[in-house]
Amino acid sequence: MRSLQTPTAFATPFTAPSARSEPPRPAEPGAGKREWSISEMAHDFGLTLRALRFYEAKGMIAPQRFGGARYYSARDRARVSLILTAKRMGFTLSEAAAMIGDASEPGREALPLSPETVAAQIDFLESQRGAIETALASLRGRLDTMAP
Repeated sequence: MRSLQTPTAFATPFTAPSARSEPPRPAEPGAGKREWSISEMAHDFGLTLRALRFYEAKGMIAPQRFGGARYYSARDRARVSLILTAKRMGFTLSEAAAMIGDASEPGREALPLSPETVAAQIDFLESQRGAIETALASLRGRLDTMAP
């Protein structure tokens, strides 16, 4: 059984600078595709730059690099969206990575969730909720005895 998860610095919103100057991008095949900078991605998804670099280090996304800059494709955006969806559903980052696969694998449009996986996650989250409610009741009881 997993332990209770605590919020991390990865969930901290990032405020992107209003004006940015990007280096010119080299021409690529399919140049009509839109690319996003790391700042744009962080701003659009409410993530930190560190979170995006972490997802890249774990092989979950694979931005193109030109010089020292990272440029994210529509496929990377879709993968970040899947990662965040899995996290909202209470899955760990390792579980999310296993669901969406390696960044080199073909893209997925949705999380591959079986009815058994969904039911198990519901059971896990309900047990967490029960543990939280018990802890809150205990703490409120303790606080009531401390009140002047």
